[in-house]
Amino acid sequence: MGAEEHKRKALRRFKFAVVTVSDTASRGEKEDKSGKFLVEELEKNGHEKVYYAVVPDEKMEIVGAVISAFRAGADVVVTSGGTGIAQRDVTIESIRPLFDKELTGFGEIFRLLSYEEIGTAAVMSRATAGIIKSSGRAMVVFCLPGSLGAAKTGIKIILNEAGHVLKHAGE
Repeated sequence: MGAEEHKRKALRRFKFAVVTVSDTASRGEKEDKSGKFLVEELEKNGHEKVYYAVVPDEKMEIVGAVISAFRAGADVVVTSGGTGIAQRDVTIESIRPLFDKELTGFGEIFRLLSYEEIGTAAVMSRATAGIIKSSGRAMVVFCLPGSLGAAKTGIKIILNEAGHVLKHAGE
């Protein structure tokens, strides 16, 4: 069965969570434009928001938010922020150990599209995705950089592939 046939059998609607990782947004010093954009785009495409949080760049806060999203019934979690190379960027280090399977292709495609938009600075993105399985179900986590441009680039991939990934993750 080819990819297109698999996609036709993929989930059309899913429950989602958005977790923004930002010290300044968590303190209310800046607006969470990226997180709000992600929520709007996912809802506009018929998906149901079950959890939204803005947390500081702290490992336990990030892991706690992902666990809360799982408990809220999210099938898909999109994180925004903390994927760069600064000392406080710990989203990847916090979430990657939770993955049962990492989807390295997501980060590769994200960086390819980012390269077309911002040039070689795309090498500093550590965007990734993975599947977390627990309690007999699977949840897909997509980790995006925190800029609005990154959210706009990443959401295209997520909307095209999340249902497809969920179909296979549950097998």
